[in-house]
Amino acid sequence: MQLKLKTLIFSLLVLHSSLLSSVYTDKSTGLMWQDNYDAKSVKKTWSGAKKYCQNLSLSGYKDWFLPAAEQLLTLTDKSKYNPSIKNGIQNITSSSYWSSSPDVSSSSSAWGVGFKYGHSDYNGKTDKFYVRCARAGQSDTLTFGTSKSANGFNKIVEKFIKQELKSIPKPPANLKLIKDMFETTAEFEARVKKTKASQKSVIAEYKRKVSKAKIEAKKKAIKKALQYTWGKPTLSNLTYDADNGYFVANLSFEAKKSFSKKVAIKVPRENARGFYSKKDSLKPQAIFDYDGKSVTLKDIKVPYKYSSYLAQFTHMSIDDTRVAVNIVNEFDTPSNISTNISVAKNSVSSFDASKLIDYKALDKMLAKTSQARLDNKKWLFTVGIEQYEYTDNISYASRSAKMFKKVMKKKLGIKESNCFTMINSGATQAKIKTSLKKMLRRVKSGDTIYFYYNGHGVPVPSKKFEPYMLTSDTEPDFVADESFFSLKNIYGKLSGSKAAKVVAVVDSCFSGVTDGKAVLKGVAATKMRAKTVAFDKDKMVVLSAGKSHQYSNGYDKKGHRLFSFYIMQNILEGDKTIKSLYKDTKKETYQTSIEEYGDSRTQEPTIEGNFRLKL
Repeated sequence: MQLKLKTLIFSLLVLHSSLLSSVYTDKSTGLMWQDNYDAKSVKKTWSGAKKYCQNLSLSGYKDWFLPAAEQLLTLTDKSKYNPSIKNGIQNITSSSYWSSSPDVSSSSSAWGVGFKYGHSDYNGKTDKFYVRCARAGQSDTLTFGTSKSANGFNKIVEKFIKQELKSIPKPPANLKLIKDMFETTAEFEARVKKTKASQKSVIAEYKRKVSKAKIEAKKKAIKKALQYTWGKPTLSNLTYDADNGYFVANLSFEAKKSFSKKVAIKVPRENARGFYSKKDSLKPQAIFDYDGKSVTLKDIKVPYKYSSYLAQFTHMSIDDTRVAVNIVNEFDTPSNISTNISVAKNSVSSFDASKLIDYKALDKMLAKTSQARLDNKKWLFTVGIEQYEYTDNISYASRSAKMFKKVMKKKLGIKESNCFTMINSGATQAKIKTSLKKMLRRVKSGDTIYFYYNGHGVPVPSKKFEPYMLTSDTEPDFVADESFFSLKNIYGKLSGSKAAKVVAVVDSCFSGVTDGKAVLKGVAATKMRAKTVAFDKDKMVVLSAGKSHQYSNGYDKKGHRLFSFYIMQNILEGDKTIKSLYKDTKKETYQTSIEEYGDSRTQEPTIEGNFRLKL
């Protein structure tokens, strides 16, 4: 009996060893690779290679995928020849292996990697080449040195950053200058002095390049790490609702077989047929948020022709996703896309489409509104920032800003030529500053200015919490470097202009918190109260989203910012005085904030200035 038990244990050990020997784990990338006999014997067409990996079951794993060319190249070892492949891989052939990367210049070819020299090349998709499948998500179990990494993803990022920075040539650590026999001592000393000064300049330039390169290197490093741990996003089972103008599809990732989400993609009907015909060649791009500790999938963009469509997460079926069609996409297709995964420091605005009830409520009211007589003496300055470069985005900000412009033009008769509009990437420091100066230069005595700002408000702790507007291209920590965007300066320029009346609608609480998220990281935003701003309160009035310590909230059910929604609704319903507009908006905004978010995120709009003014 004892002998049989030993034999059984030995057999299990042999089986376990056999299973392990059929895979190779690359500790530098976290990728696990197929390394059984098939890896040097099975040949497939490109489509056959993808299906082979999808159906592969090896060593107890079923989440294999055909690797991208960039991933396959990580197995090469340029110090070796025929085969040029890393040590540790057992089943080897020097021939070409298929990658999942298609050739963008030809729909009939795709990229492969040859391991004779360790280089990539494109081949016809119907040709047969070898297959070596991969699986990802192993980075959390990587070991580095003698200790186990608590966060392998971070280690991968650090490794790639070092690789990226290697391309920047370092200045020499030591320079040895020798006095020439025909050189006087004075000349030599002058040369030494000049060289020292030159080296200081070289070192300063090197430090500047490294500092700048680190930012780009980190982006590239995170992108690479995500490729290895998530793989490429894919869309399947596309179905189109022609009545409402959107696709419903299943979203999955090569390396995350457990990940499966249903998404709704708004595509105009005139583009839908072409979009669908290209469904097998669409290259969805995943947008992740990486805070240095964890990785979060935020959104999916689907480039098609000259636009990119946002894939909105939803759990609904084709029959009940009508509420998802409010999505308006403003992304431009990148001019040079080298990979299917992009990384954004900020999170693309997102929401649960199932929460929407009537996202076209304002559109319906606007359609029933008569066009007011055009008035040359009215001006509108609109800023709406939903997508920020250096901090979290704001759901519905650009949608509300665009609708506010439509409401004001139609209800108050403001001419298009008198409108200055800055949305998202168009709301940079330079563009806002230039546009405001241009408008104020054209405003004449007796005119009326309507000012609308929908974006982050930042109270700067180092300036006794003086409030600043945050432009789309400004880092929150450096917002005070440009004094032009302090509320004190903005309000001062507006109320100090030639205009007889200024009405400002500001959808920001200037508490440093929007949608429950702090703008300044590491600062207790809920304890910050913005300092009061002085302006000419006889000819100007400011309606703000909330008190200085409160949140500015979105309104998911309507697809707008909460404060902006009720401001626009009440204008469309006939409020003509600032007093009545404020009274109605305050009551409705406060009540809805309680119903939607509870006591923790109450929002009470405020008013400053001359509330006796007419709209």
